[in-house]
Amino acid sequence: MKRQRIRTGILLASFALFPVTIFYFSPYLIVWGAFQGVIAGSAVAFTLQLVSAIFLRRAFCGWVCPAGGLQELESQAVGKPSKLGKGLLVKWAIWTPWVVSIVTGFVVAGGVATIDPLFHIDHGFSVTSLGALAIYLIIVALFFIPNLFLGRRAMCHCICWMAPFMIIGEKLGAAAHVPQLHVAADPAKCVSCGSCEKACPMSLPVSTLLESGAITHSECMQCGACCDTCRKGVLTLEIGKLP
Repeated sequence: MKRQRIRTGILLASFALFPVTIFYFSPYLIVWGAFQGVIAGSAVAFTLQLVSAIFLRRAFCGWVCPAGGLQELESQAVGKPSKLGKGLLVKWAIWTPWVVSIVTGFVVAGGVATIDPLFHIDHGFSVTSLGALAIYLIIVALFFIPNLFLGRRAMCHCICWMAPFMIIGEKLGAAAHVPQLHVAADPAKCVSCGSCEKACPMSLPVSTLLESGAITHSECMQCGACCDTCRKGVLTLEIGKLP
């Protein structure tokens, strides 16, 4: 479980820094910048997420994401599993018109004029005014309060505007057959104890998914929690080509 303590520590540290970094993940600044021909900090961040996902799949969500750190902390008190279903489509309904607006912005601006990672970020710090603090608190509430009713990390499933970039990245990597970080499985060892499903922060049906020899579900974030709770050695977090 040492790996999980390290992972949780990194996530909580990331959340603690969220007042500094939140605008680097801003869905608004990337659109604002696009209409001025500027590649903002969030555009850089989202591009890096897509590229990294080609090899690491959604490890950013499980190991680094500040909003993930908030939800990880919340799940210690509220461990209710979230229900997967049509809610998974909501983030795509949000993401698609948003990306269209970004592309439209650059078209209207006549293309890319400059790259400015600090675009409208005061000296590199996000929360430096009451208005910025209000935005921060709204985002925190958005990723915290619904989970009390919908289950752990429900907002990761439903509204996260960053997840689609990583899902696309991991699909590209799988299509290109590049080695990827993933949870590999030996189904023959499984005794269907259900401990992996209880440990999964994303409430995935791990015991069913592992029958294929690997957890390839797009909501898996390679956190390794299922691997570390399995006493039979069925699951391992490794880098390799998917089966």
